Amino acid sequence: MGILNDLRTRVQSVNDGMETGELVRNVIVQHPDDILDLQKMQLFQGLAANGQDIRPYYSEDLKPSGFFHSVESAGRYAAWKKDGINYPYKANRNPDAPNLYINGRFHDELGVQFAADTVGIVPTTPYSAGIMAKYGITTFGLMMANWMVVFVQRGAYDELMNELKTRLYV
Repeated sequence: MGILNDLRTRVQSVNDGMETGELVRNVIVQHPDDILDLQKMQLFQGLAANGQDIRPYYSEDLKPSGFFHSVESAGRYAAWKKDGINYPYKANRNPDAPNLYINGRFHDELGVQFAADTVGIVPTTPYSAGIMAKYGITTFGLMMANWMVVFVQRGAYDELMNELKTRLYV
C-alpha cells in the first residue's frame, strides 16, 4: 500500500502543479530571451498579441491626437518604412500596420517580466513606456503561434515533460 500512496501523492503533486500553473511557469521563466526574440519578430510582422494588425494603422493615426497631418503623409511614411529601412528580420506585413521599428531603439528597450501567473512584455525606459502606452499593453505579448514556437522549437515542451517525469518518478 505504501507504493500506491506514494504514487498517488506524486500524481497529486503533478496535478497541483498543472492546476496552479507552477509547472508551466517553472519552464517558461527559463525562456526570457526566446520570448523577447519572438516578440520582436512578431512586431516586425506588424502583429499584436491577438494575431491582428497593430492599430492604429498609419492611415488612422491622424492629427489632432495622432501623429500624421494627412492620410497622404501617412502613406509616404509607410512607403519609406517599407523600402528605406534595413530591418534585422524579414517580415511580410501590411504596410499600413506599424511595426514600431525605425532604428531599433524601441525594440531594444523591451523586457520580459514574470509574475506568479503571467508573462508580460514591459518597457524598460520612459521612451518605450510612451510607445507602449500609445498602442496599449494588450498589443504586446506573444500570439499563440509564437507560444508554440517556445514550446516545440525552443525546448519548453521537453523541459515540461522532464519536470513531470521528475515529479512522478524521482
